[in-house]
Amino acid sequence: MSKTYKVMTFNLRVDVRTDPFVWEDRKNWIAQTIEKHQPDCIGTQEANIPMLAWLEDMLQESYEVYGVNRTTSTEVGEFSAIFVKRSTFTIGEKGSFMLSETPEVIGSMGWDAHCARICSWVELVPKEESTPVLRFFNTHLDHMGQRARVEGLKLILDVIKEKDRANTLPVLLTGDFNDAPDSEPLKAVASMKSCYGGLSGEELQNSLTFHAYHGGTTGTPIDYIFADKGAELSSTIIIRDSIDGGFPSDHYPVMATVTVK
Repeated sequence: MSKTYKVMTFNLRVDVRTDPFVWEDRKNWIAQTIEKHQPDCIGTQEANIPMLAWLEDMLQESYEVYGVNRTTSTEVGEFSAIFVKRSTFTIGEKGSFMLSETPEVIGSMGWDAHCARICSWVELVPKEESTPVLRFFNTHLDHMGQRARVEGLKLILDVIKEKDRANTLPVLLTGDFNDAPDSEPLKAVASMKSCYGGLSGEELQNSLTFHAYHGGTTGTPIDYIFADKGAELSSTIIIRDSIDGGFPSDHYPVMATVTVK
């Protein structure tokens, strides 16, 4: 029997005091967006320590959160944190690894990356059940190093294959990939199903997801949801809601329906 869920990817934009909309303005808008659309699982990017703590507290009744800081600091750093709706799933096995030549070393930078980058994953167990039905990976690829984006995606696919050999599960991969759908790095995931797979050329050219607080639609996406191994995506929406004259982030969140066989 098939089941359907809603999955979201959401770059939250790290707290930057010179932004036109700072975190104190935006944090309630982000919570409102999540509460309005009620995704069953969310891959987030760019939450720092205080941002993640605030969101965990605000959404604690609705969402369980898993993430690991990409640095060893207890004061600074960012997470590729995963939010899981408590009424839908519990989190089973989980883990995180750096996108580097030494993935087990937290804080390590790989190839030509400008920043340390991390991938977090969880196995999703339906509420009141004991067996996972999805393995969910979430990441944020480097914004400057193309080789780091290529190799980072290859590493994620290697981990997906490794986990699959031990226990085959449908797979979701979300994240800010910092590149266009036709770019060299995205060729690494060509075998997976993209949330934009049903869009024509013109539609894809009006699927902007990074808008730098300006809004608009013209441009290609850099935020993605991919599925594989029995997970099917449909009904993708780019959420362009403006709240009180501003935007929750400099990226639009993207949400799709996933059907798991």
